[in-house]
Amino acid sequence: MKRTKGARFNASKRLETRDRKRTATTAYASAAVIILTLIPAFLPSPPFIVGAINLTTVAFSLLILASSLLQTSSADPVKADQFQRCALEINSLRRELRGLVDFDEGTVARYSARYDDILRSYNINHDDVDNEKYRLEHPDEFPAFTAEEDKSARRDVNKQKAAFELATSAIISLTAGIAAAAAAAASPFGERLVELVKRLLSQ
Repeated sequence: MKRTKGARFNASKRLETRDRKRTATTAYASAAVIILTLIPAFLPSPPFIVGAINLTTVAFSLLILASSLLQTSSADPVKADQFQRCALEINSLRRELRGLVDFDEGTVARYSARYDDILRSYNINHDDVDNEKYRLEHPDEFPAFTAEEDKSARRDVNKQKAAFELATSAIISLTAGIAAAAAAAASPFGERLVELVKRLLSQ
């Protein structure tokens, strides 16, 4: 019961975090599209900058669409709430069971049936990564857990965070890079450099 409860609490937190990060990624991409669209209006940009802006805007628009569809279809907030309620019910049953002084096979069977009923009432199951996170949080309960298994579990847990952080960093870096390139191209030195490149290409 304790491990299932812990894994389901972890699943609830993981899904809440994933939903927040998807929302943040969509928000960053939406802001980036607006910024990139406004750059040519305020900074005279050479064709290669305009082409980069158009290509990046399309890529970010597709990212927004994909992120929004995944967020809607996954229903992470609903599942997170179910995992949370399931974990709370299991925890309540566990406390009740631990409070018993004497119990026989019939008592064990009744509590086992109630535990099964709780699991059946929530038509969801947590992922392996939630179990791995629980094992990392409670190493004393898993003495046979080797250093290699510990390393693998940490890698799996951290992998969940890396994708969204990478996407957000890429959005910010690309937007800042294109804005900086447009600003540089609009400066007197940048204009002369663009003209020089054009002459070299036309020869």
